[in-house]
Amino acid sequence: MLVAAIVVLAFLTFGYVCALLWLTQGLRAAQQLHSDEHEHHGQSSPALPPTVTVIVCARNEETHLPQLLADLSRQDYPAERLQIYLVDDRSSDGTGALMAAFAAQHPNARHLRMHDTRTDFAPKKRALDHAIRQARGEIILLTDADARAGPTWVSEMAAQFRPGVVMVCGYSPYLPRTTLLQNILALEYFSLAAVAAASIGAERPLTCTGSNLAYRREAYLVIDGFAGIAHFVSGDDDLFLHKMHDHHPGRIAYAGHPAIQTAVRPPASWQEFQSQRTRYASKGRHYRPGVTLGLAAVYLLNLLLVAGLLSVLLGTTAVFAATLVCGSLKAGSEFLFLRRAAAWFKEESLLQYFLPAALLHPFYVVYFATRAPFAKFTWRGQSFATTTAVQQPATVRSR
Repeated sequence: MLVAAIVVLAFLTFGYVCALLWLTQGLRAAQQLHSDEHEHHGQSSPALPPTVTVIVCARNEETHLPQLLADLSRQDYPAERLQIYLVDDRSSDGTGALMAAFAAQHPNARHLRMHDTRTDFAPKKRALDHAIRQARGEIILLTDADARAGPTWVSEMAAQFRPGVVMVCGYSPYLPRTTLLQNILALEYFSLAAVAAASIGAERPLTCTGSNLAYRREAYLVIDGFAGIAHFVSGDDDLFLHKMHDHHPGRIAYAGHPAIQTAVRPPASWQEFQSQRTRYASKGRHYRPGVTLGLAAVYLLNLLLVAGLLSVLLGTTAVFAATLVCGSLKAGSEFLFLRRAAAWFKEESLLQYFLPAALLHPFYVVYFATRAPFAKFTWRGQSFATTTAVQQPATVRSR
């Protein structure tokens, strides 16, 4: 039994290292594509930049929204080519008033309201869909109410849409990060972005973030938006990414340069972090079968590592030794992969927290992957079970 466990652990470790080598090649491809675009930026630019509609959906975000609104008002993009749609998703605080005041002061801004919910259409997706179908911009650019954007964010994201590109995913680092815990969380979040960039470069996109995401409005309408995934509580980012890739393979890009990043605040408490990561993990069952199988293999690898580390308490030194070897190979390959991504994203400072993060990672994966199918999470002021809103898929053409 112990020999079989060691063999399985070794096999899974080998597969994990191979997967990271594949992701490293994808990261190179994504970075090269982005570098080529930057090198030729401006040489063949159209006379007029594309029209862009920035959409921000918010629910009870009066604390954070003013900072983002100030950032949006300072964008260097031509005002006549830029729309800003602010969607109040049934807020009970001053969010709607802030949006209305901003729209009154900026001719290119518009305030929209959502008044109810539907059982077959997740609230955030419905709010996004409502805004996108009214928007006039060629490019739809999304971020969150608690994000911060630099003055060149819109122009840099719009510049990524060279001919043929239908979707651009960006990075949203955690800021501020002044404590050890905040930096470890920021490193973990950065690792997700690195996987996103690498998988997109390999033309097998796995994930992205909705706090820095753009796509062509026409492409959204052609695939009927969130139809088929509208009933899932979450997934307006990665599940939609998968759908877009299915219809437009090879036409998705990743932008990792700091000028294109939008900062988001790290979770303020353990409860918020746990709820957020439970929501992330709950989407795994809705991924493609191959991706779900890969995630299951990662879970099993980490479960065996945790069991192997605990085996020292039982005196099984052979299992413990094998666990140390496999764990070291896992961590070493992760570090090499993240080091390359950190150089692109200018996040080298996070690597100093790699060792404690690597030691915690197997326990983290096992904990959240185990609780996700059974737990509830809070999102946008609402409580959901991980199976919430999985009813009949919505047909979203008509409102």
